[in-house]
Amino acid sequence: MARTKTNTAMGPSIHVCAVITFLVTMLTLLTEATAFIPSNANIKTPTSVKYDTKYSYAYQPVNSIITHTGTGASMSSRQSTQRYGTTATTGTDAIWDEQQLMDYAAKEGVVLSLTTLGPGYRALVRAKHNETLILGYCEGFIRPYGGVLHLDKMEVFKKIVKQTSKANPEEFRGGGTLLGVGQLMGYLCLLHGKSNGCKTAEFLAIDDEEKQHRMLVQYYRRSGFKIIKYVGDGALDIPDRLMWGGRGTLMRENVDTLLEKWTTVFEKT
Repeated sequence: MARTKTNTAMGPSIHVCAVITFLVTMLTLLTEATAFIPSNANIKTPTSVKYDTKYSYAYQPVNSIITHTGTGASMSSRQSTQRYGTTATTGTDAIWDEQQLMDYAAKEGVVLSLTTLGPGYRALVRAKHNETLILGYCEGFIRPYGGVLHLDKMEVFKKIVKQTSKANPEEFRGGGTLLGVGQLMGYLCLLHGKSNGCKTAEFLAIDDEEKQHRMLVQYYRRSGFKIIKYVGDGALDIPDRLMWGGRGTLMRENVDTLLEKWTTVFEKT
């Protein structure tokens, strides 16, 4: 790509100021976004449970796949908790509304809910027969620009899933699809993003361990996401590392495209 020539006297200072301004802006957005996400709000997971990383899918590149690096914030009185039970307008018959998703989830023996605080959101999936059992959660935020649903982290608790399967074998089938309860939470998050004007969904498949990274990329490619690029350690990847917090494979897809594909999957089960 051709580069535009700049005045040699002013160019360096302008570039330095631009870089500093960009870095400050990105750090501010990252700090604000993570502050919206409560680190452990409304989750009553037994302390004896150790999360199995084999079934934990985290977007955030951190030392442990089940640890969120953001600065957690407690939910204030301004938080909004929704149990989706009203019909929403999606604009296409190929996409389920919230009520249809809730009905499907209930048939599968689980209950879905979504909690929001500012641009931040957290989806929970609970066992229908005992709603104190949290099977998993998914969290992220709506970016203040670009119409992007930022998918920050998803986690499924394998031992709680097994416990629920034993306690309610007639209803609970692991989520109804090969992708499990994670797909139900993901669908709810996509509907939330769509209702707030998001056109695309993005996440970073972490790369802090080679085998786990390959599994994450394979899982989400099967879900319908496309690989955009690998975010590495180079200087050109600094903006993405600031946005996501580390290295990994950046993946993206149109929100409506994912919803239509997942609707077809649900309807076939």
